[in-house]
Amino acid sequence: MMRIPAPYTHAGALRTAACSVSFVAVALLLAGCSGTSALDPIATGSISAPPAAYAAEPVPKGVAPEDWMAARKALAEALVEKDAAPSVPWENYVSATRGTVTPLSKTADAGGGHCREFLMSFVKESGEEWLQGAACRTKTGWKVDQARLLERS
Repeated sequence: MMRIPAPYTHAGALRTAACSVSFVAVALLLAGCSGTSALDPIATGSISAPPAAYAAEPVPKGVAPEDWMAARKALAEALVEKDAAPSVPWENYVSATRGTVTPLSKTADAGGGHCREFLMSFVKESGEEWLQGAACRTKTGWKVDQARLLERS
């Protein structure tokens, strides 16, 4: 008597199930990627807009406006300390420029207001530059009254 094999075997079912699971997994991964939006609608606050007071200040001659904005935020942070504070680092990833801001001595402006001198570095691929300036306390924050790049001797 000849035996006819059954059309369904256990080993064949396992191979078919593994193939089906793989196909479904790939399909789900591809479907997940196609449904994402190009822009993230959630605001995390990691990049904040510069305060309006910064817009009124002119950018020092020889300094790129984007570098000044990054350094200016570090300056505001450095001037929070009442006494001499350690240097505060800053970096502009777009221009690959970085540096530090170091608050120096206290001074007074013509009206007797509270001012601080500072030293700011700008380190680029082409070299480094130093900026010296003074900022005075106002109702809205610190306003840079004077700032100039130091010349190399």
